[in-house]
Amino acid sequence: MRKALFRPGRGLSLLQTGSQNPRVVERTGMRARRRWDRGSMFLVCCVLGLFLTGCARIAGHYTRPFFEDLTKSFLEQRDLELAEQGVPAFLLALDGLIRHSPENKNFLLAGAQAYSAYSSAFVADRNPERNRILVEKAKTYALTALSLQNRKFAQVRESPYGEFESCLPSFRKKDVPFLFQAAASWAGWIQANASSTDALADLPKVESLIRKVLELDETYSYGAAHAFLGALLTVRPPALGGRPEEARSHFERALELGQGKFLPSYVLYAKQYALLVYDKDLFFGLLETVLRSPADSVPELTLMNLLAQRQAEALAARAREEGYFD
Repeated sequence: MRKALFRPGRGLSLLQTGSQNPRVVERTGMRARRRWDRGSMFLVCCVLGLFLTGCARIAGHYTRPFFEDLTKSFLEQRDLELAEQGVPAFLLALDGLIRHSPENKNFLLAGAQAYSAYSSAFVADRNPERNRILVEKAKTYALTALSLQNRKFAQVRESPYGEFESCLPSFRKKDVPFLFQAAASWAGWIQANASSTDALADLPKVESLIRKVLELDETYSYGAAHAFLGALLTVRPPALGGRPEEARSHFERALELGQGKFLPSYVLYAKQYALLVYDKDLFFGLLETVLRSPADSVPELTLMNLLAQRQAEALAARAREEGYFD
C-alpha cells in the first residue's frame, strides 16, 4: 500500500463528493485536500512571477523608479531569509498607498501580488491563521483591482456561476495581469479556507478566469497560467471531476513556454500530477531538473527559482523517507 505523503485534511461535504456515506466523504476529502495542499508552491510562482510587472505599474513620477528598483532588488535576492524579513515593510508601504488612493487599480494589483507572494512563500506552512488574514487581503485587493479594470466583472463577481460567466467575453489582452492575479489571489484564499464549502464553490469561477488568460495570452509570465490550470485540474480525483491527462498537457505546455528558466512549474508538475498518478520516474526527474538548473539564468527569476529548489529538495527527501512510491 502506498503511503500518504501529505497530512490529510477534513472531509469534503456532500456538495463535493456526491455521496451521503460519511466514510466515503471523509476518505474523498482526505485525498482531495492532500492534492490541494500540494499546490501551495504554485501560488508562489504565480504571484512572485508577476511581482516585478505589477509593482512597476505603480503610478507616479517619483514613486515609479523607486518601486521598480526595490522590486527588482527583491526578485534578484539570493538570501531567502533577508527577503522574508524585508517584505513586511514593503507591504505596509503598499497599504499606505492604497489607503491614500483606494481606487488606484495599479496600487491594488501590486498589493495583491505582494500579499499573495509573502503569504504563500513564507507564512502558509507555518501559521495557517495568519495566512488566512493575509490571503483575505490579497483577494480583496485583487478582486477590487479587476472590478475597477472591468465594470462587467464588478457587476457579476458575487453572482452564481451562470451569471458570472457573462463577464468573460468582455475581457481583452490588456486585462491579463488583472485577470491572472485575481485568479491567483482567489485560489490562495480558497486554499486557506479549504474546509469551507462556500470557498470551494468558487473554484469554477477561478478556473474560468485562468482559461480566459490562456485564451488572451498563453505566454504571460512564462506560461504560468498553464501550470495554474494544470493544478486546478488535479485538485480532485478523476472520479470527482479531476482531469489529470488534460492537466498533464497544460504542465507540458508550461515547461515549453518557460524554456527551462521558470523552475516553479517543474515543482508543481511533480507535486500535482506525478504524485497523483504515482509516476516515480517523472516525479524525481522533474525535481532533479530543478536542482540541476541555475536559479539565476534570468535575474528577476532568482528568488522564485531558489524557493522552487528549496521545495524540490525537501519534497524529494520526504518522498524517499516515507517510501511514497514503494
